[in-house]
Amino acid sequence: MRWIDFHWTLQEALWRTGGGRELVVGVLLASLTLGVRAQQPTSQGSTRVEVRLYHRTSVESATLTPKRGGFAVRLPSGGAPVLRIRTGETVTLGRRQSDVYVRRGDSALYAHSLRLAPTRGATWTLAPGTRSARAYTGGLALAPDSAGEALQIVNHAPLDDYVASVVASEYGFEDREGAKAMAVAARTYALYSSTHPETSYEQVDGTASQVYRGTDAITETARRATRQTRGQVLTYEGAPIQAVYFSSSGGHTADNEDVWTDSDPLPYLRGKKDPYDRASPHHRWTARINRRALLRTLTLHQNASVEGILLGDRISGRRLATIELLHSDGPETAIEASTFRRVANEGVEGTPVKSTWFDARREGSEYVFEGRGYGHGVGLSQWGAHAMAQQGKSYREILSFYYTGVEVEQRSDLSLPSSRPPLANEATVSLPDSTQRDTTSGRIGW
Repeated sequence: MRWIDFHWTLQEALWRTGGGRELVVGVLLASLTLGVRAQQPTSQGSTRVEVRLYHRTSVESATLTPKRGGFAVRLPSGGAPVLRIRTGETVTLGRRQSDVYVRRGDSALYAHSLRLAPTRGATWTLAPGTRSARAYTGGLALAPDSAGEALQIVNHAPLDDYVASVVASEYGFEDREGAKAMAVAARTYALYSSTHPETSYEQVDGTASQVYRGTDAITETARRATRQTRGQVLTYEGAPIQAVYFSSSGGHTADNEDVWTDSDPLPYLRGKKDPYDRASPHHRWTARINRRALLRTLTLHQNASVEGILLGDRISGRRLATIELLHSDGPETAIEASTFRRVANEGVEGTPVKSTWFDARREGSEYVFEGRGYGHGVGLSQWGAHAMAQQGKSYREILSFYYTGVEVEQRSDLSLPSSRPPLANEATVSLPDSTQRDTTSGRIGW
């Protein structure tokens, strides 16, 4: 045990000095003043989104530098701060066995988990390992990951900053109405995910949730779209929807249960003909993939020798549901087409298989894929939203076209649940297999 309470007034913090000797430092909670005032919630900015940063990287340590304001470091049990980090001061965050630490100079503070509360308006940068630093706002929670092999860093990001960063990172256009539609969808997705928690955090910062690159990524268009739609969410019969989206439909969107086959049909995620996709560079595409490299990748994934592939069943004559794998030492096996696509794209360098709406043939040492669209095809098409905006459609018309029967609802209270336990030893999110249906992971940006 690293922390002990004495009559609710005294805690012991384990420190390690530069000389390697461990010291027990008593902290008198009733009288301790560290000069850092933790951010207080406000009616407009109290909502936070819990986002695991660098979730696909095994982070051992990261450098943190407040650029404006600072942090009060607290134990997960609460109480007075046990450390302060001032503007311009660089500290190292890391993991040692089952503990996490904040290291400053020759001394380090160790605990099973730690929370870093920002001063009002604080901005800071974070750089894991040798990666470039990114700028963020909001607080931090540190814990070992579930395997105890890496540092889990969760940003408690202000909702407006989170939405603006997602719009800028996910929607690469400058039109106002399309950006506003994306802002409402991103906000709704965050709210929906917060009411369906599966881990000690709500989101990750990549395509398994929504792409979130911090505040440096935010453009004026994204910030304006977030501000002009503030408090607006998509609802169906009064409840926030699962506002999934993707890049390009290829001319027709998909029903959710056809893509995620063990999920229940959702009335607002109905496939339809999409006339707004024609200008997309992904409307039709061709990919050439080395046959030997693809079969090797499939063999590793299946843990069985794969000698060839066949196209399987189709959904409504468009997107493939399955791919048949040929084996020299056994019968054919089927995998979901979305799993095939993910495995191929992760395991073979080169032009990606952009969707499951494709035909394929063999030409010598290559497989040639000819397809339509980019992504899973469920919900809002980003290229379609852009085309609709260019044609003078409003963001409400865009959202109503791609999400069937929804309402854009103005809400004054977007508070997200905050009842999660401390983050120590909680489960992590890895990139999901597409067969995991009743989660929100893996449904954005594929």
